[in-house]
Amino acid sequence: MSRLPEEIVAKILLRLPVKSLGRCKCVSKSWLSLISDPFFVKSHLNQAVSDADSGRFRIFTVPFHSIDYESPSSFEDVDDGDRDNDALVDLDILSREPDEGAEIVGSCNGLICLLYDPNCFILWNPTTRDSRELPPPPSSSPDTVRGFGCLSSLDDYKVVQAIPTGNPNQFTVEIFSLKDNSWRRIEGLREDIRITEKVGTCLNGALHWLGSSGDGPSVKTRLVSLDLEDLELQEMSVPYLDNKSVHFHTLAAINGCLSLLSFDGGWGDIGVWVMKEYDVSTSWTRSMDVSFCDDFKSGYLAPVCFTKNGEVIIAVEWRTLVRYNPKENTTKYLNNFDEDGFEWLVYVESLVSPNGDY
Repeated sequence: MSRLPEEIVAKILLRLPVKSLGRCKCVSKSWLSLISDPFFVKSHLNQAVSDADSGRFRIFTVPFHSIDYESPSSFEDVDDGDRDNDALVDLDILSREPDEGAEIVGSCNGLICLLYDPNCFILWNPTTRDSRELPPPPSSSPDTVRGFGCLSSLDDYKVVQAIPTGNPNQFTVEIFSLKDNSWRRIEGLREDIRITEKVGTCLNGALHWLGSSGDGPSVKTRLVSLDLEDLELQEMSVPYLDNKSVHFHTLAAINGCLSLLSFDGGWGDIGVWVMKEYDVSTSWTRSMDVSFCDDFKSGYLAPVCFTKNGEVIIAVEWRTLVRYNPKENTTKYLNNFDEDGFEWLVYVESLVSPNGDY
């Protein structure tokens, strides 16, 4: 390897997972410098995100565990002696204890944002175990909605919290910039939508929340976004259906697209809807039907991600992760770790550091 041109060495290293790159840093000073270079970090991230078959995506849960949902070893019925050790990983964060009550705020480029109390935000890379505690925000409220996202155009990461002011549908928005290491405050941002989700979904440099308008039989599902660059709220479309009894819930980002679940209120099928072209109302497509087998009759469902072979991981009642095969209408349970319930998100393994140079 030492005789190979540096650009060839870089191309080889870019294909390695983060864990292997951590060992490669110890080979030589030149490899350490190469792998630590911001351009290499971004290139490695871009390759992982663009390659759906890279195997770099995992499910993170609170309590702190990481699941390789593509691995057969992640299934509940696999004997521990036959299980791949990397399929199910216990995680720890050095600056905090998991049982202190962490809440997930979001994930972007391998960084996960956690909230420990009303004022303690921590950015953490669960792959490299690097973490950073942020300065406390100016204020907090039990009714605050939050989100975490990245703005590629400015090479920045932002934590957002929107706090109701007491005036109808009016918010004070506080934004933390990792690049500036500071909070800024915007007063009186208004949107005539009741935001019903506490945590936003990040995609295309914006945070997205589901909301509603109207009351009783006339209530409508709405979708609102906050652009992280110009900090303007705008409404986006949800799928249009003639059947007004169908309701939408559970906003997520799956495979780089916004997604929703549709539910008609009875024990019929639910639909997984995907916005295949961002902010294009006509691109909403019902990509999958999920039949109500016994595994799904216990209550609230949320799509987590699609697998390489077209199956979908579904969270059931925040207690169980199920891998669902829509062609055969069959399910397999993923190893859960905690039967008392958990929060979850999908993240990509990356070298991005919360303590990097911004």
